[in-house]
Amino acid sequence: MNRRVRAHLEEQDTNGARWLTTFNDLITLLMVFFVLTFSMGTVDRKKMKEFSYNLQSGIGVLEAGNKVGISIKPEIKQKKAVQPTSIHNKILNKIDDSITSIASEDGVNTNKTDEGIIIRLNSSILFDSGVAKINGRAFAILTKISEIIKRLSCLVRIEGHTDNVPISTGRFPSNWDLSVARAVNVLKYLVRSGGIQPCRLCAAGYGDSRPIFPNDTPSHRAKNRRVEIILITKGGKTECQKR
Repeated sequence: MNRRVRAHLEEQDTNGARWLTTFNDLITLLMVFFVLTFSMGTVDRKKMKEFSYNLQSGIGVLEAGNKVGISIKPEIKQKKAVQPTSIHNKILNKIDDSITSIASEDGVNTNKTDEGIIIRLNSSILFDSGVAKINGRAFAILTKISEIIKRLSCLVRIEGHTDNVPISTGRFPSNWDLSVARAVNVLKYLVRSGGIQPCRLCAAGYGDSRPIFPNDTPSHRAKNRRVEIILITKGGKTECQKR
């Protein structure tokens, strides 16, 4: 009898211990849940998001819709910029001998400037007094100048200049008219006989407004009567625009 009672009591103690273990586990889980809930409520959302992203990236998982693109760009070799000054000097060196030959002609002199090369022709070798028609003696020198221009791709400006002695004729009522007509006739010769593209040329007449010497002696006035052919080798457009 005592053995049966003792066995029954031991069985009850064992069943009670099992129930207590399950209860303790439930209480522990509830406590952990509330602790985590409290902790997540106080964590910085931005840092939490960064942590989540870093974790996903580390294990190779991305959120739906995100894509990773990888592109390989070929190496681009930078071209060394060519300074305008060096281009200008190369052009001058290219035609230096020809310019020297032109400058040896009577009534012709040349000058190198920042803009380019000035070929200065005294009016006496191009025109008779008071007229704008080019005389035959000037054809040879203008042909040589045409050959120089053909070797380049620069623009060319032809300028007509006079002294300060007034002119008033039926054909030329002022020095302005005479200077313009002479510049235009030289331009026409370079196009028609020299084969220069018209789009590379322009003509201007300045009358007596730009003297290179004072108009105080016959010699100085003669030097002021001139046509200047300017090869614009620096800056601006260097070729005809294609339409």
